[in-house]
Amino acid sequence: MKKRGNLTVIVAHSAYLSARRYKVSGNFLASLRIAGVIVCASFLLSTLHYYYMWKQTADHVELKARAYQLDKENEAFRLAARQLNDKISSLEVTSKKLQVLSGLDQESLGGVGGPSSFDNPLLSLDSQNLFEHFSSMETKSISLEGTLIQLQDVYNTRSILLAATPAIMPVTGYPSGRFGYRIDPFNGKRDFHPGIDISAPRGNKVIAAADGVVTTAGRKFSYGKLVTLEHKFGISTRYGHLDRYSVEKGQKVKRGDIIGYVGSTGRSTGPHLHYEVRLNDRPLNPLRFFRD
Repeated sequence: MKKRGNLTVIVAHSAYLSARRYKVSGNFLASLRIAGVIVCASFLLSTLHYYYMWKQTADHVELKARAYQLDKENEAFRLAARQLNDKISSLEVTSKKLQVLSGLDQESLGGVGGPSSFDNPLLSLDSQNLFEHFSSMETKSISLEGTLIQLQDVYNTRSILLAATPAIMPVTGYPSGRFGYRIDPFNGKRDFHPGIDISAPRGNKVIAAADGVVTTAGRKFSYGKLVTLEHKFGISTRYGHLDRYSVEKGQKVKRGDIIGYVGSTGRSTGPHLHYEVRLNDRPLNPLRFFRD
């Protein structure tokens, strides 16, 4: 029951028991409504504040993650730049070595240097300058790699040529027969001698004068027991009058490998090595190839 702003509340537990009446004044009800509005407003404001704080925290976490990722990428970029710088320094050193070994002298290829752990200018560069520095080093690296390939080709070609050149004495001894025309020791007539004779005791080891492949290992006419090596660039060598040989046809040998032993087989007056150098099967004077 409501009367003049007041509220009467009747509470009855049973139809046989008397009811109890409670009167609530209008002022109390007004205060209760105001309190309810305040509570609802406070709850709403608290909720909005919590959402704002949650949003701010989420944005902060995201920004922090992005900053961490950028730091990692920047550090990786700097590391790649340092590695490329080291690579360029290594290429420059290798290029210089190949120039010396190949007999080339090109000032345009640059000098020799290397990075210092005490003075690293990369640490002071910002992202834009670091990118430009990185691009410049990449271009220089590509240029150096091209130059290095050319130098490597020259060096490899010269190394192969040197390895294929019969530049050492095949046996320890002394010369007993020269290259070219001479008086034949058997018939006394003038005849062309296509190699040189090197006198040495029977059984002395005979070595390969250059890298090559065995194409002959057996008896051949006046050569007696003969070993022939085929080298690159059309060069070949012959080792005649051997007592015995220690290689077989098709075998690869290196300069200095033992291929046989001094003998006097075939058309020979005594123990010695008949040694020939040929270019495209044309005999050349072996003395022109010896380094010493």
